[in-house]
Amino acid sequence: MPRPDLALIRQRYAFACGYCGGSEVSAGGILTVDHHCPMSAGGDDSLDNLVYACIRCNQHKYTYWPTKEEIKLSFRVLHPLQDVLAQHYRLNLQTGRLEALTETGRFHITLLHLNRPQLVRHRLTQQLREVMEGKLALLERQIHELEETITAQERYIAALEEQID
Repeated sequence: MPRPDLALIRQRYAFACGYCGGSEVSAGGILTVDHHCPMSAGGDDSLDNLVYACIRCNQHKYTYWPTKEEIKLSFRVLHPLQDVLAQHYRLNLQTGRLEALTETGRFHITLLHLNRPQLVRHRLTQQLREVMEGKLALLERQIHELEETITAQERYIAALEEQID
C-alpha cells in the first residue's frame, strides 16, 4: 500500500508533532512520520496509522506496541487523532507539565517522555507568549481609544476657540 503524501500528513497534524505538540518551527524543520501501530506489530501505511511526530517522540515510542497483558493494565500509546487526549491528561498551567488523569495517560506521558525539560520550557514559553500577545492587544486597543479621545477633545477645543473669536 503506498504511503499517503507527506504534505497531507503534515497538514493533518497542523505541522506539529501529534504526541508532544512541538511544531516544525520549534524543531527547525520537517518532522518524522511514526507508525502508531508499528509495521512489526501488523501496522500499515494507512493514513489513520501514520502520526506526524518529532524525532524525540518517534525515538521514545520506537516500535512499542502493547501486549494483551499491557492493554489490561492500560499501557498503550494514545492516538492523537483517535483518542480524546483531555480524558487522559491535562496541562498544569503553573508548571508546564502534563498531569495524568488515567493510567493510560500516565503510561503515555512516561513512555514518550512528554515532561522532558525542553517540552516543559517550550510550554511555559508558549503560555508567556500568549499572555504577552493578549496584553499587547489590550494596550493597542487602549491606545486607539485614547487617540480617539484626544481627537474628540481637540475638536471640542477648536469649536470653543471659534466661539470665543
